[in-house]
Amino acid sequence: MSQWIFVYSFPLSKDLGALARFIQRHQLPLRITEEKNQQLLLCPDASLAEMLKPLLQRWDSGELDLDQVQMQRAEERESGSEGGQTSAAETDSQLGNTGDNPGKKHSDAVSVLPSFPLDRTPLSLLLIALCFFGWFLQVNNLSSGLLIYPDPNAADSFSQSSLAWHLERGQWWRIFTPAVVHFSLPHALFNALGIWILGRPIEARGGSILFVVLVLLGAAASNLAQYFWQPGIRFGGMSGVVYALVGFALVLQRFQPLWRDIPAGILTVALVWLLLCALGVVTLLTGVGIANAAHIGGLLSGLIIALVYSALGGPRRFASA
Repeated sequence: MSQWIFVYSFPLSKDLGALARFIQRHQLPLRITEEKNQQLLLCPDASLAEMLKPLLQRWDSGELDLDQVQMQRAEERESGSEGGQTSAAETDSQLGNTGDNPGKKHSDAVSVLPSFPLDRTPLSLLLIALCFFGWFLQVNNLSSGLLIYPDPNAADSFSQSSLAWHLERGQWWRIFTPAVVHFSLPHALFNALGIWILGRPIEARGGSILFVVLVLLGAAASNLAQYFWQPGIRFGGMSGVVYALVGFALVLQRFQPLWRDIPAGILTVALVWLLLCALGVVTLLTGVGIANAAHIGGLLSGLIIALVYSALGGPRRFASA
């Protein structure tokens, strides 16, 4: 594992949003941490660290805008020139030119979504697999043991409801497992994509314990909300968990502006989709019933968990670029 080298320090009051965007835009191997009431920038490459120091000093003093600075990777020099290949990245015009230069090749395109090693997101990968496993169980009529039985009369008396019947027999898992069952392959694909985009960044940054809490509470909140709202229908799917992740990300990005693994546009699309579903537009156009209460219950649970997590100082873990 690389040894992280100190590059530069900033006071806690310094807004490092521009620096975080600069790091992500150029995919630089840098990390922002908080230690001893300071924000520290770390790097595993000594040559890159030395190259960045003048740039950071000028930005810290207000001489330049990092959002306007362009960087390019080292490239082979023209044949016949000495030195062969530069050893470190360079900025346009010795870190000072903030304009575009069409004569130079810019750095490789940056992916909108960050990539994480698979071993940092094992639970997200498990959830993705469960989406398709739940669809397989449903197709083969093997999912009844995971669902809450529909009960049109549950509103009259909870003690006589199907959910109470399940719980009296120790079948507590049914509070969570409807999230596994998917009634169509597109439904499984859609939720698997949501877990890939939203779940992996949260698990990679926040850790598996936080992710387990989010998934379990999100599943329970969404399933119970849907059951009590429409007890007479059968429901399933991981959409409620996905919306718990949406709610968590919405709040966390407010408390930790440096965290931008999940683009704000994706969260906006998710909220617009929830609204279209709740208004009945999606059902009208597709003829497919939507578990709207599950979406809303999951979203609210994610918002609440994020608020508690932020109050406990958790967003610090999401500051690393």
